Amino acid sequence: MSECLKLKNQNRRHQTGNNKARERVYALGGGEVNPDLNVITGTFLLNNHYAFILFDSGANRSFMSTTFSSLIDVVPSALDVSYAVELADGRVVGSDTIIRGCTLNLLDHLFNIDIMPIELSSFNVIIGMDWLSTYHAVIIYNEKIVRIPYVNKLLTIQGNGNDGGSNLRLNIISYTKTQKYIEKGHPVFLVQITKRKTKDKSKEK
Repeated sequence: MSECLKLKNQNRRHQTGNNKARERVYALGGGEVNPDLNVITGTFLLNNHYAFILFDSGANRSFMSTTFSSLIDVVPSALDVSYAVELADGRVVGSDTIIRGCTLNLLDHLFNIDIMPIELSSFNVIIGMDWLSTYHAVIIYNEKIVRIPYVNKLLTIQGNGNDGGSNLRLNIISYTKTQKYIEKGHPVFLVQITKRKTKDKSKEK
């Protein structure tokens, strides 16, 4: 039987099929963030663009929404294998390209990251275990932080929580510190908020 040509051809077809099999990865990309999952959300700079990012230890790879990827001036590279990415809402989307050499800015420290563009609705970027394990980052959900060892110190990245970024904590900084941020090239936005006072018509009656 081992010399049977028919069996040899069948085995060869099976091996070829396995080499071309689509790998499956999981990512949270639709609906609200499940509070039971080990994830942190926050808004950070990616290639000098503000991105709403999900740190997810349950995702094998890192992903970027196709809409946000149009802002990144990097040509995607083709992958040798096609990935079938299963999102939290049950949809499966495919990707066979990757954007290499992106720059993630965390606390003014720059990190390299390779990201696969896929259809995402809730987040601009999902950072998965490929990046977390590379930089030995640890997600501490109950404190809503990500800890990353960097040279001889430990960076602590504060997340926004699980409210989709609606409860952002605002900090007041001095003029001197603002000037230093400007000198480093950080964008500055001038916002004027006015409150319009409406007349109480009930008193007029």
